Amino acid sequence: MPIIRGLALRVSPYTRRHIRFAWAVHALTASGVIVGYVGLNSVIEGHARAAILWLVGALLLDGVDGPIARKLDVKSRIPTLDGNSLDLIIDYFTCTIVPVAFLYRFDIFPDHTVVPVGFTILFVSALWMARTDQETADGWFNGFPAEWNMIIPSLFLIHANPWLNVGICVACCGLTLSRVQFAHPVSVREHRPVSLAFMVAWLGSMTWLAIAQRDVPAVRVVLILAPLWTIMQVLLRLRHPLEPVAHAARRAGPEVGAVASAARGVRDAAVTRDRDAADESRRR
Repeated sequence: MPIIRGLALRVSPYTRRHIRFAWAVHALTASGVIVGYVGLNSVIEGHARAAILWLVGALLLDGVDGPIARKLDVKSRIPTLDGNSLDLIIDYFTCTIVPVAFLYRFDIFPDHTVVPVGFTILFVSALWMARTDQETADGWFNGFPAEWNMIIPSLFLIHANPWLNVGICVACCGLTLSRVQFAHPVSVREHRPVSLAFMVAWLGSMTWLAIAQRDVPAVRVVLILAPLWTIMQVLLRLRHPLEPVAHAARRAGPEVGAVASAARGVRDAAVTRDRDAADESRRR
């Protein structure tokens, strides 16, 4: 009987079809490293615009696999494989290693700054990938989320001054391990339609300029305006930070919202009680 009960506990509630779908999602995620490798090979061979297209492709894969995995509950179907760890491995390769190779191969920085800044990008990005507080309860990233696959190709396409490029990348390195919060274009509800529009315009402009094989000034302007929207969101967050409890309540529904409001009321009452007790003690 104990043996039978043990076997029963191991029986999966999912069918083989469910498991195959889950493996297909993990395969989709893992294919990002192949796309990144082709992009790296394009960098080595000196094909900058082809490398940018492969980086855009890897970014699109990264944006698609997560929602599908959550929709299919892949973690429960294959508990022995951590999709989050797999995603971070792919991200470090496609979002950091390939872009750093890109800036090393092409004339984006002054010559004597490429190695130290490149090493710094690799170092701080590795630490960010290991953060346990990467994302807040309401979908904001803590620190710059190592999106070098967006920053470095954009600097290349707009033909920015090499020293300005250095300054931008150094600033992003400094923000990577900070507590300054950056909006996730999908997870953050505030201004989500605007954020998605700017993200689509950003990726579309990178793709257009890479395919066109020539400069299109109007499209280059988009590569300047899109990051400015990200900066504006960061500044708004710094100016009007919202309580994590309030965010969680808004995402969970009215019942949890009522509980959160009651909790804040109890907290405020306790603070008032402690303050009154301190005043009474001083009067004595």
